[in-house]
Amino acid sequence: MVSRATRFRHLKRAEQNTTPLPVDTNSDNQNDQKDMDLDQEAYNALDAGFQGYTGTGNPPESDGESMDGCLDNDNWSDRSWDRIGTPPPSPPRSPLPGASDKEPDEDEDGFLNITAEDYREYDRWFGEEQEQIDEILGDLLTEEEIDSFKMLCIRLFGHISQRNYERIRFSFRDKIKLLSTYCLHKKLARLSGIQPTTVDCCINVCHAFNGQYTEETQCSTCGAPRFDNKGKPRRVFEYLPTTPRFQGFFNNPEMVRKMEFRANYVQEKGAMDEIFDGTRYKELCKTPIVVNGEPQDVCYFDKKTGRRDIAYAVMLDGVNIMDNAASGHSSCWPIMAQNLNLPPSERAKLRNLIPLGIIPGPNQPKDFNSFLLPFVEETIEQARGVRTFDITTGRHFTLRAHPLIISGDMQAIKHVIEMKGVNAKCPCRACELTGIWHAGAKTYYIPLANPQNNSGAIPKDRIVADLDPTDTSFDPLDLPLRTHNRILEQLGEMDSARTKKEYNSLAKEYGLTGHSVLDRIPSIQRPDSYPHEFMHLFLLNHGRDLVSLWTGTYKGIGDNLGQEASLIAFEDWCEVGRETEEATKTIAASFIRPFPNIQAHIECYIAEHWAFWLVYIGPVVLRGRLPKTYYDHYLELVDILKCLLSINNTTARIKTLRKKVAHYVERFEE
Repeated sequence: MVSRATRFRHLKRAEQNTTPLPVDTNSDNQNDQKDMDLDQEAYNALDAGFQGYTGTGNPPESDGESMDGCLDNDNWSDRSWDRIGTPPPSPPRSPLPGASDKEPDEDEDGFLNITAEDYREYDRWFGEEQEQIDEILGDLLTEEEIDSFKMLCIRLFGHISQRNYERIRFSFRDKIKLLSTYCLHKKLARLSGIQPTTVDCCINVCHAFNGQYTEETQCSTCGAPRFDNKGKPRRVFEYLPTTPRFQGFFNNPEMVRKMEFRANYVQEKGAMDEIFDGTRYKELCKTPIVVNGEPQDVCYFDKKTGRRDIAYAVMLDGVNIMDNAASGHSSCWPIMAQNLNLPPSERAKLRNLIPLGIIPGPNQPKDFNSFLLPFVEETIEQARGVRTFDITTGRHFTLRAHPLIISGDMQAIKHVIEMKGVNAKCPCRACELTGIWHAGAKTYYIPLANPQNNSGAIPKDRIVADLDPTDTSFDPLDLPLRTHNRILEQLGEMDSARTKKEYNSLAKEYGLTGHSVLDRIPSIQRPDSYPHEFMHLFLLNHGRDLVSLWTGTYKGIGDNLGQEASLIAFEDWCEVGRETEEATKTIAASFIRPFPNIQAHIECYIAEHWAFWLVYIGPVVLRGRLPKTYYDHYLELVDILKCLLSINNTTARIKTLRKKVAHYVERFEE
């Protein structure tokens, strides 16, 4: 690719009336190869290019002597073309004027005779390329920028804040000049070739102005104007394309080698160690790719042509970035991807995570589809295939990338999958269980058995559902599961509704809110591509709720510790907190970081804390403090967690685990 500066230089030269280069004809023509007629300019440009040449003067005067004598002079460079045994090939060029169809003569070494014009053309060609390289290096990378990029890496991986970076930049300004983060980000985007896709969005984050909202000048949901008084968008959402980053992986031989993990993975019968052992992946490998009704004549992850295809997972979640914000919780919605082609030990490392964008806050988007549209459009192109260069083979190939799963907490998934979600009549994305209306709480909830069936276990002051005891009873091992075809049928019925009231009634019955833009992705289908996520389901949700039930702090049960609502005495729970804090101080940091007091600072516990505490610390500190019935039930959960956290598993063990989970849930309701 020719730079703009080079193109301008060529155009300028073309406008000038160039004359033929002067040729020195004073030399004897005893030998055509040795006595080449090189002009003054060709000599200087030619010999200056040889490594080690330090002279800047003209070639020695021949005074009628042959060129051989000049080249043997000690004052003249011994690195001329005549000293090279095998002349280098000249670049492709058009035939010289007067050239005939006769085969050119070859010298004694079997090479074509090289003329003076060949050398001039080679010199001009090489000089232009070198100028382009110099322009690129001079324009993109300076010592100042290299130092700034090094500092940027230290800042990112060393968790240095923006404020501290500016302090360092100011304090050492006399010794080292560091660029601002804004300049660094712009320069980094230019170097990497990754340019974010900017989409205007509502100031209240109702939706992004694309798709059906492209032509809006004000939000159709809240009425807020799209642009300010200067005609600029009031808020934007930036999506970071994945295609140039996927292509960049193949410029790194080490990354190419690591990404061969998926293609080289051996599926063993009865093993359940990887996502590639799952049913969904195996089905895709046998399914032809169809994009918008167009067959691509190849299957997903084809064993021959698709060994370099990339499988990845998409993750999203709502994050509170500020505590006690003036207008409620200030949340944003990060979206990132995980490269499943990498080995499990590499996937979750910070350097290998692939950020896709952040849906701005603080409000919750009303239409998630509009923010996900740029991602969907890119995945469709990736399914068709993009031309990519592989540095390990030196050849181009067709790269395809397919998202396998989309995960997140229940609140995030219910929005992207367009389902009613928690507290709806049909809330689950995996089954079609219908909930019981709780008159006091004015919401639905789903027990496997109606609480009225065991009314003796319900406290007198507890509000319960006023229903017939025989109304609900479900077998946890035989639930009415959702299927992709069934969801399509339900959506078809909703689309055929003649009134909005009928549409809403069907939506309530089926637990759906409409079509998801993610359904357009060829490799994604509801509900198979949306598994429940372990971290939120077991650790951040159930683990915390279980402790709240033990200590009597669960919402709606009781707020005063030490009363009947608590299963653990307040003094015992304080001791559990102290023992937890002291125990983790002596555990090697390679296993876990020191824990805060769980009684005093339970809000500081993240998924990492809960995973270790529930499995290893809890069984020790709760023994003798938690009533035996509840303690034995808790140990069932520990057994389940150990199986789920195991690196290696089998299908037989998963079947046994399914029965254990069902038994645990039934005992929990008792």
